[in-house]
Amino acid sequence: MGIENRAARTLLYEEVVRDLYQIIDEEHLRPGDKLPPERELMEQLDVSRNVLREAFRVLESRGVIVSHQGKGRFLRKQSHLSESTESLSRNLERCSMMEAYEVRQLLEVKGVELIIRNASEKDIDELENAYRALEKRYIETGKTEGEFELHKLYSAKTGSVFMAQTLEIVLNAIFDMMYGKFSDILEAVSGEEELESHRQIIRAIRKRDKDTAEKLMYEHLQASIDSLK
Repeated sequence: MGIENRAARTLLYEEVVRDLYQIIDEEHLRPGDKLPPERELMEQLDVSRNVLREAFRVLESRGVIVSHQGKGRFLRKQSHLSESTESLSRNLERCSMMEAYEVRQLLEVKGVELIIRNASEKDIDELENAYRALEKRYIETGKTEGEFELHKLYSAKTGSVFMAQTLEIVLNAIFDMMYGKFSDILEAVSGEEELESHRQIIRAIRKRDKDTAEKLMYEHLQASIDSLK
């Protein structure tokens, strides 16, 4: 399999995650197939049970595997993505990413309604300042790094602690997947389009135009969903 010998050194769970992807793809496992037992994987990868289980936790959070108590761990079954030439592990993550984005879209569209209802003018000023900082960074670097932070600020301005906490979980999960195997999704929509989208969203929020703001946020996120199909 070509998994390097790691004897006599401490393993990071990220390395084991990569090795598990390799096992999934090279052993041609299919959705619904059971992964090898823990002890077998511990010996094969030369890792401790704790490190292996932390790697499993990552794969579960990404929706690649599911655990059934007393039965073991299985590759999740794909729901609505068609077969492609990509590796199975990437396809499974792509499926999970799309599902996460669909949940995110529902939450953030609702979040815009809450911002319009609850945010003060000072709150909206903060959104505009964050947008200007993002725009300045893009002019200087050509990148829209920090866009996720703007989305987190949207959630913070909803006035709902529960909404903000829920969106934090969803955004962090997406961020983790995106900067792993899906950095290409970051480049699917042009920086100019992203910036213009945020500018229009914040302008609609400023006007307390609920219907327009919701529509703009929906379309903003739909662009990323479409790039995953």
